[in-house]
Amino acid sequence: MRKLTIAMTLFVSLMQAQPGSDSDYWINLSEDQKVVLLQGIYTGVARSLQIMSEETNRQEKRDPYWAQPFVLENSIKRLNEFYSHEAESDYKLLISSMDAFYSNPDNTHIPVMDALHIIMLHESGEQIRANELLLRKQRERFEGR
Repeated sequence: MRKLTIAMTLFVSLMQAQPGSDSDYWINLSEDQKVVLLQGIYTGVARSLQIMSEETNRQEKRDPYWAQPFVLENSIKRLNEFYSHEAESDYKLLISSMDAFYSNPDNTHIPVMDALHIIMLHESGEQIRANELLLRKQRERFEGR
């Protein structure tokens, strides 16, 4: 029942999204909708990691010489970038970080998933990589002008 509620809330939130900046979309969400959106993202990432792990285990049982492909290793690494053990369960911290991120006018065009990725890299101690990604996303916007 809870998963259905989360899915329905996420669906309604996405249906209400109007063309415009991603910061407008984020800012117009209520606190509860922001929490549900973040829970949905984390549920999806966690389930993806679980499926990849199960498939790896299944392949290793079938063939003891099986080696995990680079694509799978890279996918797992990239999905793990969305986790910060300090901030993962503290949705209020993530929400306030996202609000602060979108308060900067240079960031209004950055998609919500990219903003979350940048914030999670920063929270995980990878500030240089987070700043490089942020500058790349800002440059994409300003080169179009």
